Amino acid sequence: MKTVVANRDDFFQKGGCPVALRTIQGDCPVQHEGDLTDIRHTHDFSELIIITGGGGDHWINGISYPVSAGDIFLIQGNTEHFFQKRHHLEMFNIMFDDSYVKEHLHTLRSLSGFNAFFLFEPTYRRSHKFQSRLHIAPETMLPLKSELQQMLEESRNQPPGFDLILLAKALEIFVFISREYSLVKNPKARSLCQLGEVISMLEQRYKENWTIARISRIASMAPSTLLPIFKKVTGFSPIDYLLHVRLTKAAEQLLQTDASISDIASECGFADSNYFARQFRKCYNLSPRSYRLGK
Repeated sequence: MKTVVANRDDFFQKGGCPVALRTIQGDCPVQHEGDLTDIRHTHDFSELIIITGGGGDHWINGISYPVSAGDIFLIQGNTEHFFQKRHHLEMFNIMFDDSYVKEHLHTLRSLSGFNAFFLFEPTYRRSHKFQSRLHIAPETMLPLKSELQQMLEESRNQPPGFDLILLAKALEIFVFISREYSLVKNPKARSLCQLGEVISMLEQRYKENWTIARISRIASMAPSTLLPIFKKVTGFSPIDYLLHVRLTKAAEQLLQTDASISDIASECGFADSNYFARQFRKCYNLSPRSYRLGK
């Protein structure tokens, strides 16, 4: 079967809102423009799939997984997927440009459940045989479905400010899902939450002295296991990730406060202000002082 590349214009408005919502109700083959539910496809945006009724078999990168009402999972960009079978399927798909998440990334990554669900679960999906997906009870689905219905009405009617509502609701749902995932009792999901907690702690407690040994203890993993997984998901080693967080916080303080550069360096976890200045220049191609002055 040939893989189709989804056309962004079928889902997102040109130059408009980076969040879109589509819904599938029942087994009718095509339910909206550009509908690829039953066709193997890929796309360069992410897709949050929320099953609210029925079920089916969802094929992801060569493996078919049974899904049913209550299942919630993320399809990252450039992932091949489609429904091989559908049985009275009802679902909502929140499609979003990853740039939207990046704008809120440091705040979201303070939530261990966000890191576990949005970053680590897709990475571990094959080895965990989809057992670490999020599954919520019907009573928990009710408030989530209400939020989704509001998003759907805004998307269809497009009153003034609808794009802001979609952005806000999507972010609210991301937080909702992150909180729910942090409560999951499934052992495989719990192991991902431990990994998520590592990122959360680095984001919130960046001033502290961190070592690979300490990080490995929190993740309950040997360094040889932790390091490649962490880098695959974040693009950094844990220590480089910590450095990136510290530099980001320092950049914010340079623009938002009048504190001295040496005080900002100390406040952001740098014992040596000269080392801070070298690392800052390497990251931003400007000295801290020039960055503050905007030149």
